[in-house]
Amino acid sequence: MRITNNMITGNYLYSLNKSLERQNDIQEKLSDGKAIHRASDDPIKAIRALRFNTSVGTNEQYTQNVKDAISWMDTTDGALQDISDITARAKELAIKAVGPNPTEGFQAIASEVDGIINQLVQIGNTKIGDRYVFSGQKDKTEAFTTVKDASGKVTAVEYQGDNNKISMSIQPGLADATRDSVNLTGTDVFGATSILIAADPSAIPPQEEVTTTELFKNLIALRDELMKDPPDLTKISSEPAADSIMGKMDVDRNSMLLQQTQMGARMATYATSLSLLENNNTIITNDLAANEDLDIPKAIIDAKSAENVYNMALSVGARIMPMSLVDFLK
Repeated sequence: MRITNNMITGNYLYSLNKSLERQNDIQEKLSDGKAIHRASDDPIKAIRALRFNTSVGTNEQYTQNVKDAISWMDTTDGALQDISDITARAKELAIKAVGPNPTEGFQAIASEVDGIINQLVQIGNTKIGDRYVFSGQKDKTEAFTTVKDASGKVTAVEYQGDNNKISMSIQPGLADATRDSVNLTGTDVFGATSILIAADPSAIPPQEEVTTTELFKNLIALRDELMKDPPDLTKISSEPAADSIMGKMDVDRNSMLLQQTQMGARMATYATSLSLLENNNTIITNDLAANEDLDIPKAIIDAKSAENVYNMALSVGARIMPMSLVDFLK
């Protein structure tokens, strides 16, 4: 077989270009420490990297959902604790009102109960960011508003939220309102009922129907009864207890405490889920790094070897390439 100068030159340039291409590939990997830049580098590892990246993104989203849920439930639990303390004080006042008191004493108790009503309205409108925690899915709407008569006295507290749950998924699958809900509605905490209240006598109709809650309804009834002269103490505490204001307040408080207990149990579950998700994130991240991170020491050795090969090829090429006019221009 006849070997021509053109064949020698072509083969040499091809080999030189391959050597330079390998050197460039190693330098590209060393520049960011990643062994895979395109699927052709390693198809199997590329597929694994796609799966790991998808898993990391999904896991991080679930982790953020759990953190948001815990923040929401922490705010709710703090509000429930305040409600518990205030309703305990209301119960003390109701017991105190049953005993013998002067007229001024009843009025003082009524005044404190009125303050408790206003405090509960304020707590019922607890917010996290710009969202009301007890408004259900209508969380941009203020949960409770007061209805007042001409004298400025609160005659009812209206609930403006809904009874829908806010769900935050922490695992694959469709969100379940029972399993994934993180909120309590105003009716969960305070109970709900519809009543007729007196409005402006000059208005038509003179009464309006509002949605209020049992707890506020009973506290307003207690306050109004204490403001009478003399108050009917049998309405505050009588047998059977469930028919009295005090008995109804006990039912309201026990219902609220049950919700607080369930919220505490759910918070513990979410705290455990957060720990598991964070551990999973660490494992997936390590797997991803092991799959696509470059072996730096080996890559440096390969880069030096590729550089030596390239320089040697240049040296050999200077000897085997045919002489040209440039070689004589000295």
